[in-house]
Amino acid sequence: MKNKIIKNFILIISILIYIYLVFIGRNQYIYNISYTKIILFVLLICLMIYLYGIINNKEKIYNNNIKWYIALYLLLLISVTFFIGRTDIKFYNWWYRGQYEPLHTILSHFKYGTITLILKNIIGNSIMLIPLSFLLMIKNKKYKNIFSQTLIILPLIIIIEVLQAYTHVGVFDIDDILLNYFGTIIFTFLITRFSIIDKIKTLFYTDYNIKQNIKNILFYISIIILIMYIIIVLFKLF
Repeated sequence: MKNKIIKNFILIISILIYIYLVFIGRNQYIYNISYTKIILFVLLICLMIYLYGIINNKEKIYNNNIKWYIALYLLLLISVTFFIGRTDIKFYNWWYRGQYEPLHTILSHFKYGTITLILKNIIGNSIMLIPLSFLLMIKNKKYKNIFSQTLIILPLIIIIEVLQAYTHVGVFDIDDILLNYFGTIIFTFLITRFSIIDKIKTLFYTDYNIKQNIKNILFYISIIILIMYIIIVLFKLF
């Protein structure tokens, strides 16, 4: 019970600080918040949740942890697509803000873009929804097929693209939809075709037969690391 209270307290505080850094005013600029910083922030929170699950070693806890991973990923996705490095959100005409010709943007990047641009836009868009696809498969076996994945992933991609254009934090680009979708679907096909997902899933539903005192030590170490990271970010130590 004590570990549960501590985990929930640290989790709530961490999420509130995350929201403060990313969504409140110009804090992301004041604290120099970048993609790397917020990804690491979310990963450290997930690590704490993961080790809490190992302490309890119960399927219900493991299932709840997956839900938390999904929620944190969606929070990260919103941060990346609408806030980090973006202009202020403004709701007005958006139809002219877009690229509706398939493959136009992709071919332009390969023809005129730099390696950095290709990695950021093409590779980045291709893998952007893969974590969600992976977590859905871990959560429920019904998502281990392309059709079920499509029912979740494709509408989400379209909603993101439309909102980016409508809020003027980006543009509607058909190529982004293609990259997001096919990147996720190819991942789903490969990881299920070779039964990799079943092997990985066991890592999220086991305690590795670790002794209880070692589990507790690891859990509290993860909390200390998370707190230290928050302090470093808040005091702008890097």
